[in-house]
Amino acid sequence: MQDDVLENNFNILRMFVRIYGASSAPTLLAKSITEAEEKYSYLLSALDPQLALTYKRRCEEATKEGGKVVGPPLGTWCIPPIIEDEDLYRYEISNTRPPGTS
Repeated sequence: MQDDVLENNFNILRMFVRIYGASSAPTLLAKSITEAEEKYSYLLSALDPQLALTYKRRCEEATKEGGKVVGPPLGTWCIPPIIEDEDLYRYEISNTRPPGTS
């Protein structure tokens, strides 16, 4: 999240913070992720078993191709600390970095 704040990139957690506030955003994001994963599991279970197996294997391969070699094959979620005041964060970072770095 820190790099996204510094570069002003879109980030779903930042969006949740702006919509729901810093105290509610992590919980609501976790709830949304859980609901999406439950829907994913339901839809996966509705597939032909061989197609579902092939799909799972491909997801695991893609995860490894992306550099993940340990942990759950499809990855895990980690919600980083919230940055409530992005302007203050950018200011503090810009004033603590050595000259010549960004």
